[in-house]
Amino acid sequence: MPFAIYTKDVSRIALSVTERRGWIVIQQREIVSVVAAWTDGSMNRRGLFLALGAVSVAAWLAYGFLFGPNEFEATFDDNLARFPLAASMASQDPNLREIFLRRTQAAFGRGGWVAANKALRISLAAEVEVYADDEHINAITRAELALLRDLENKPLACRAFLFAGGMADELPQAKPDDQLAWFAHQAALQNGFERRLSGVGWTRPNEKETADVMRLLARGPIAALTPAELTATADYLDGDPDLACSAAIKEARNLTAMDAADAARVRRILMANSARIDAAEVMSKICAEPNNGWSCP
Repeated sequence: MPFAIYTKDVSRIALSVTERRGWIVIQQREIVSVVAAWTDGSMNRRGLFLALGAVSVAAWLAYGFLFGPNEFEATFDDNLARFPLAASMASQDPNLREIFLRRTQAAFGRGGWVAANKALRISLAAEVEVYADDEHINAITRAELALLRDLENKPLACRAFLFAGGMADELPQAKPDDQLAWFAHQAALQNGFERRLSGVGWTRPNEKETADVMRLLARGPIAALTPAELTATADYLDGDPDLACSAAIKEARNLTAMDAADAARVRRILMANSARIDAAEVMSKICAEPNNGWSCP
């Protein structure tokens, strides 16, 4: 799903907490020196009042400097507003907004806006789409299988989609199937958010459950992954793109062949596992590859 919302150029981020604390220590020393100078003098009421006023102002500035929002946080809602659906979710669910903010902020610090975009897309899948009903979840799988087949003979474009996601204007090799996948994700997001707000629960998988699902998909029921495909999948970003693409197609086919409830359960586990993706690392790799059909600003 295309969530390229961060278009505003930001040239700096506020000082780190450590640097801020160091600044506060310096200010505290200066305040003590000022108070000592005044108290060693006449100690009249006016001098004491001024000293206490200086302490209060410095403390207020220090608090704002350490705990106030930095520039990314201050402009976050303005940037998010470029995508009404994500912004609407954030405005209705403060916890979800905090997840969006922290994950995109961390990615931005290491990879700029393009990494922040990816982090938002990951968060939407791992925190919202997972709540969608079985029909919407399985519709994503079917749409993405059609898209992957379109990209089967374009391995770099296929791998770019697998790791970075696709946009309607960035994968011309796969139109109109990339648009079908985009609409499937949109519908699942809306359905998932409604169910999340209504109190529908979902238990996140542990590492063992995730590993079991990956082994299950690699075995069938339609097509088993070859040893070379398993290696390419395990090698992640450094895997052979042809083999990574063929492995993804087999896994998607295996998903579509399962019972609807089982297929949706497996897909949700994979969505939840996507939260572990390092957005900055992924986008650094994808953006460095020419001719993969994915544009990096």
